[in-house]
Amino acid sequence: RAMLRGAIAMAAPNVRASFQAGKGANPPLVVLVHGLESFSGTWDAVRARCASPDGPHRDRAPAILALDLRGHGLTPVGDEDDFSPATLAADVVACARAHMTPGAGRDTFTIVGHSMGSRVALRAAADFPESVDHVVVEDMDCSIRAAPKFDHDALRRCVLTAPTRDEVVANLAAAMPDVMTRERCEGYVARGRIVETVEGSSAGEKPRWTSLVNPLGYALAYERVLAVDDAALAVKQIERFAAMRKPAPVVHLWRAPHDEPTTCARKDGLGGVEWILKRDGSSEWAVRDCVFEGAEHSVHNTRTEAFTDAMVALAMDGTDAPERL
Repeated sequence: RAMLRGAIAMAAPNVRASFQAGKGANPPLVVLVHGLESFSGTWDAVRARCASPDGPHRDRAPAILALDLRGHGLTPVGDEDDFSPATLAADVVACARAHMTPGAGRDTFTIVGHSMGSRVALRAAADFPESVDHVVVEDMDCSIRAAPKFDHDALRRCVLTAPTRDEVVANLAAAMPDVMTRERCEGYVARGRIVETVEGSSAGEKPRWTSLVNPLGYALAYERVLAVDDAALAVKQIERFAAMRKPAPVVHLWRAPHDEPTTCARKDGLGGVEWILKRDGSSEWAVRDCVFEGAEHSVHNTRTEAFTDAMVALAMDGTDAPERL
């Protein structure tokens, strides 16, 4: 029977996070932000490669903070009216600051966001440029997505924990039938997003199943993060900082090839990859672009070794990834 992932604690208001210590002298911090209908467990392979005593990062590796955004994983939705890119970004930065060692001489961190999470990462970099030195946008663009129509009352009524896996799957499918089909929910089980847990004392434990995908969190993230132009505004805001010679985090696009069917990094149009890469010439600041050959939308899970090694090099040494990996 699988247990919920360990070493998870409420480290800052509204955010559940899992921290992994770094290696070497005064290692920097990398904050990992998951995407839509996901949770912090999506980064387990990246964390494992950094932690491996026999791997390439056995002597030097950044500290890693993987967190659950509001309405995802183990973090509750909280105040629905306060669900916005800015609030999610503030949560992330507060959690990161809570895990930084006072007096260690480091007051900045690298933030890596996958898909929808990259938009939260961009907003964090724009609102807290003094705290973020690099922001990695993994397989996402800044274009506005059209949100489906959601029945919020049905989503609020959805019960995420039940005695059996089938009951959890049925609850999700009933709350969001057009999106969370039974087939899709079975995929959540396979990917560890519906998990078996226990409740009660060790002498009287009762097995339960819990969904780490929250339909209400999914809907709010889609409507408030993906279906708005906030990410594009964040990129322009960061660029203006550079033009004014203020702290300007470096933005990195790490993505699958444009011809990969699963990619969510749209090439053309307002907010697309080409739009992000095009600068206004007001400063030498530029967005770095790296294509991971053979990767799918989840670059960190389909090219784990290359992704992790590039992340470590960026965080530890400030080394940009090449144009192709």
